[in-house]
Amino acid sequence: MKSVAKVLLAALFFLAACGGQQANEQTDPQKAVEPLAIANEQLYKLSQPLALAGVPAPVLVMPFDSGVVALDTAEWDCSKVVVSGDLTDGDRDGIPVNATYNGRCTWSYSDSSGSAEGHWEFTNLKIQDPDDADPGAGVKASGQVSWGVQTGTTSVTLVWNLDRHDLVKQGATYNFDYEGSWTATVAGNTYNFKYDLSGDWTPDNASDPWGDGVINAKGSFSGSGPSCASWSATFTLSALHFQGSKIVSGSGSYTVTGCDGKTASATVTWSASRVCVTVGNNSACVPND
Repeated sequence: MKSVAKVLLAALFFLAACGGQQANEQTDPQKAVEPLAIANEQLYKLSQPLALAGVPAPVLVMPFDSGVVALDTAEWDCSKVVVSGDLTDGDRDGIPVNATYNGRCTWSYSDSSGSAEGHWEFTNLKIQDPDDADPGAGVKASGQVSWGVQTGTTSVTLVWNLDRHDLVKQGATYNFDYEGSWTATVAGNTYNFKYDLSGDWTPDNASDPWGDGVINAKGSFSGSGPSCASWSATFTLSALHFQGSKIVSGSGSYTVTGCDGKTASATVTWSASRVCVTVGNNSACVPND
């Protein structure tokens, strides 16, 4: 059952899209997933400095290259998925000018350890290129992806609303705005998660946009589940300088309200040599290794 278990684990953090190469035509899902994979890749690049500051980003693995054999080699049927809109890609960055995906894919997998099957459904899933003359302009995504996976003993369903997933270059700076929600049902239990994350990233070197740089961000996360009526977290990151795989200057403030309703706040400051955490009137510093 190890292969099936991996399918279920990956499914909780899994995103896919199917669509087409020409307006109002059906297509190969492996080709159609590429624009949304690019959108996910852009967010992944931002997720690295965010993660060092303790902020998660809504990044999910993609089909056909997830590292989970059962998902990457599953048999896919996307005969009912259609892409429409302006599919022009003048700068050849893999992002269409304005494409909308609607439809449904199904997949199945089986081996000696067991079997699994599922579906993906796309509702007004829109992918846009902010500037089709600039391959580094960024990407915009919005819409809804819903899916389900079933095995002989377990079922999982997810509805992912992408209210706004934008990364747009403005001069030397990249502005980002990620807003959305997930509703997951696992074996009859429902979990909700909402996120709202925005800010800007300015690279130190324009020719290396995803190397070192400075990030500013603010946002909130909230959720609920069978054993938690609600929890929430807010944060603000100010002028965090990401350099050599670590943060060397800047500050962050965080407030978390747990399932028990209790709230805690902290401030973190970074320098090249140390990281200091302040909670109330108490502070502690550690080396910034």
